[in-house]
Amino acid sequence: MTFNLTRRAFLAGTAATAVIAAAPRLAMADDLKFKGELAVTGFVRTPPDQAWADLIKSFEAAHPGITIKETDYPSETFVTLFTAQQTAGQPVDAVALNGQDLRRYATNGTLLALNDADNSRFRPGAISTGQVNGKTYGLPIGSISGFPIFANKKVLAKAGVSDLPKTYADFITLRDKLKPLGLKVFTHPGKNIYLWPVWFFTTFAQVTNNKSNERTADILSGKAKFTDDDTVKALDLLFKFGTDGLLTQDVFSMDSPQALADFSAGHAAFWLQHESLITQINQDKPPELDLDVMLMPKLVDGDVKSQYPGGPSGIVGVIAKTDPDRQAAAQAFIDWVTTDDADAAEVKFANGTVPVNTGVKPFGGGVVEKLVGYSENLVTYLDWNWPPEVTRAFQEGIQGGVAGQVSAADAAAGAQQALDQLVSNGYKFQA
Repeated sequence: MTFNLTRRAFLAGTAATAVIAAAPRLAMADDLKFKGELAVTGFVRTPPDQAWADLIKSFEAAHPGITIKETDYPSETFVTLFTAQQTAGQPVDAVALNGQDLRRYATNGTLLALNDADNSRFRPGAISTGQVNGKTYGLPIGSISGFPIFANKKVLAKAGVSDLPKTYADFITLRDKLKPLGLKVFTHPGKNIYLWPVWFFTTFAQVTNNKSNERTADILSGKAKFTDDDTVKALDLLFKFGTDGLLTQDVFSMDSPQALADFSAGHAAFWLQHESLITQINQDKPPELDLDVMLMPKLVDGDVKSQYPGGPSGIVGVIAKTDPDRQAAAQAFIDWVTTDDADAAEVKFANGTVPVNTGVKPFGGGVVEKLVGYSENLVTYLDWNWPPEVTRAFQEGIQGGVAGQVSAADAAAGAQQALDQLVSNGYKFQA
């Protein structure tokens, strides 16, 4: 099995055969006054996404006189290169964004508010990512991409356990049963620093009584601090996974393919991982793996929900500072890539599971039906609001804390220091 996914590598393609019959909602060819080259900026797709290219061709075929000029940037440098494109005055009419960048472009006037958009076809957890201050600036595409906890029921059975853990104490009990068997509780691609914050999203959601996004907005706007008790407590809960031996030292030498091999071979009971891998596992059927999924068990006292960290695979939007005819054509394009047929093809191509469109059947069978229910408790990735400098501070602090090298208080202070420096340089969060 192969695995080549980062949380920013999102835009799955779609087969033209599946979408050629899909009618755009806002405008058909005869309704559009614009003729010429429509500029669409998006992300580099690796490997090259022929299905997405076919979708563009199908849009052009359905709209004679319009051609798509696509400019794609690597995800890790998208903001820098897209800013340079705008500064140079190079045309852009529509964008395909990672949800992490939506707020930046919604609040700085880059994106058009889609006030007449029909959002009823989208799952609430998907469309909310494209909304800021009650307005919709982008439509979701692909699947609801989240991080459930994968469970290997064969490993649990070896420990004589039939039920999934419900509390942190259950993890400790399982640890003690697995250790004599040479097995561990969790695997994780700990070498990939990018994936560590997802753990914090799950603990912070519980510590804040399911108000993690609200608390994040308070902190970024200066009403609270990362050094407050709730952030420190959430980090401390996370670091216990390392100090208590639920995440062992060997995870720090693993990348994603190695963690996948580790989990598939039955060396670990659990893996907090991206849902898109479910389809691949179902297809490959590793003999030592009987897959189930769950959310983080209850880690705190009180009536809290175990939330599902995630968001849509991508967001498509329209540039605000163009003439109305170009905007109408751009809206027709984003309609084309957000129909039910287009979404079904996108999810299938990317090995996704829960489509962003409610009218598209989920892929993957029994475990995916659980994800459909989990999506109702979706909590948007917090680093889609954090500035990149804060994200980096959390990545490094969490990795060090799980390894037992950094305290929760110090990790929180590092994040706050990064934010304070940004504020001193003029950063202002817009809720």
